[in-house]
Amino acid sequence: MQNSIRDNQLRMLWSSRIDYSENSGVKPHSHADLYQLLLIISGSGTVQLGNQHLPITSNQYILLPQTIEHGFQFSEDTTTLDFKFQILCKEFRELVSDCNLMEPADINNLDQFKQVFKLSIAYQKTKDSLLRYRIDVGFKAAFLFLLHARQSLKNSQRLTETSEVVSDSAIVQFLREHIHTKITLAEIARHFGFHPHYFINLCHKELGLSPMHYLQQLRLEKAREYLEFTNMSIDEIADTLSLSTPYFSRLFREREGLPPSQYREQTRTLVDKDIILEQDFSVEMQPRRNN
Repeated sequence: MQNSIRDNQLRMLWSSRIDYSENSGVKPHSHADLYQLLLIISGSGTVQLGNQHLPITSNQYILLPQTIEHGFQFSEDTTTLDFKFQILCKEFRELVSDCNLMEPADINNLDQFKQVFKLSIAYQKTKDSLLRYRIDVGFKAAFLFLLHARQSLKNSQRLTETSEVVSDSAIVQFLREHIHTKITLAEIARHFGFHPHYFINLCHKELGLSPMHYLQQLRLEKAREYLEFTNMSIDEIADTLSLSTPYFSRLFREREGLPPSQYREQTRTLVDKDIILEQDFSVEMQPRRNN
């Protein structure tokens, strides 16, 4: 039953969040039967793909296809998200080939891939077969977005990248743009041309929260991302979110049930670890990084 609960076009095999030190990397190698998607969260380096040496930097990705020799070397401390997967459908493989993802390209929103990685961590702990299916289809949706964006670029069409199927309302969009800004309720209400009391009622109807509580929620969401995927200090995170460190620490503990430092420690237990999503996947057959 468990093996049947998988996507029939794409199957995730492995994922990892890896911190590479300066001048480390992975020696050239190839995979006979799997694809690898490398996403750079921070840092930079060079990808060797066949006879090419391609520079890659933060907020970029590259697809490493099966059978083609590849390797990477990082010129500074670099954090990556790495996914290995199989494409089981001939038409899907042809689509990937046509879109040509085998050169570094920008990615403005890593949220969907970060969510897939979080699901992978949850699967590692629970072995819930439905989680594994969600990982397959979640990764496929994010990967298809990259394919669509690249295809649209080839056709000289503009595609607005978003992590949601439905676009945010103007209020939510404005609040997202001001996560890092010191801003008051009066200033937000003035931007939309409303009295603060009326604006609070409007937000409660649309968002279920007051504007300041919703902004607080967005800041905590961003704080979790910083704690999970960066090496920023607690002070730096608080300052970036326009909060004092004591207030940020108290707020985070109230919402998450543990202080920011402990949350980071828990989420980092699987950094540089193999998260295996297919029982037949052999870690021993995979290349290891050199230091």
